[in-house]
Amino acid sequence: MIVIDADAHVEESPATFSDDYLDPAFRKRRPQVVNSEGRLYWRVEDQIYPRLFGRGCHNMGTPAHHEGQRSFYTASKPESIESIEISHPEARLKDMADEDLGVQVIYPSFFLVHPLVDDPNLGAALCGSYNRWLADTTSSTDQLHWTAVVDLHNIPASVAQVREAKRLGAVAVMILGTVGERTLDHPSFFPFYEALAKEDLTLAVHVGWSCPPLSNMYDHLYPGTIIPFLVPLLMGFTAMITGGVLDRFPTLRVAFLEAGCLWVHFLMDRLGHRFAFTNRFGKSIPEAAPRAAVSPAEYMSRGNLFLSTEVEDPLLPQVLELVGDDRVVFGSDMPHGDRDRFAVREFNKRQDISESAKEKILNANPKRLYGI
Repeated sequence: MIVIDADAHVEESPATFSDDYLDPAFRKRRPQVVNSEGRLYWRVEDQIYPRLFGRGCHNMGTPAHHEGQRSFYTASKPESIESIEISHPEARLKDMADEDLGVQVIYPSFFLVHPLVDDPNLGAALCGSYNRWLADTTSSTDQLHWTAVVDLHNIPASVAQVREAKRLGAVAVMILGTVGERTLDHPSFFPFYEALAKEDLTLAVHVGWSCPPLSNMYDHLYPGTIIPFLVPLLMGFTAMITGGVLDRFPTLRVAFLEAGCLWVHFLMDRLGHRFAFTNRFGKSIPEAAPRAAVSPAEYMSRGNLFLSTEVEDPLLPQVLELVGDDRVVFGSDMPHGDRDRFAVREFNKRQDISESAKEKILNANPKRLYGI
């Protein structure tokens, strides 16, 4: 069985925003790697990323190195810079083989914080540069697939980039769980979803710091890597279930990645309860009736919603019983520093998951999710 890693990452480098890929109109505003007191950061306009302490702190995990110096993120990682940045795909393929991973779908690190810039035209240009760079970087092997990024503050550019991503060979388009203070069922995003459905590209909702009011409540990295990082994904799932998006675009495949699956029972229970409650309420007050046509369980049963699992998730057997074993995929998170190495081996040792379910999670489900 070929293991398909449904959620791996690249750590971007100056090459990501080089003249080969970045729109000439924005080259003077390209992100730069800077060294401050021995630590490496991205300077984007007048902002420094990552922000490791203070209001709105986060750890996006990039840049990896600069002028021969490895960053504090990568200094202790076993992977080479060539693998981390995929500057030499063969280096990543070696690391994959060491961990029994046959295929990876690559996600960004830089774009796990949103918005990075205030100018939606610059935001779109950075996304376009990343997409063209990653398409080029992974083009030499069929073991690396990639996910495009868009800036949904610029819908016309996002629609155009969906089409370009399809042409360049992307298997999905990544967004985070909110777009600032807007939830994913906001009507302004419908042209984007329409383009995804038309191009038959998967929508990948990934964890990340996407809601500034939520992020700005925290000024320490410990809680800042939990609530503002994970909760937006739950908000994205809620928006997709409750907002009518899946009724308007019934063929859209949507994955919710890197939050594990321990939240699934809680949220499905609450969504199901409130769907019944607001249905009753809506008989008296039509404005309060659900915008969704069917229950959360019905949407889940249709087969185009996917969830990810961590190798150690203790409730995975119960999640498989709740949603079915053809809805769950596995992601290694390579090369991020807080992942479990050799996770596939550990997963295959589990005695509480059937062999057929393991095969689906590691191969059949991601193959169907991404059309690989």
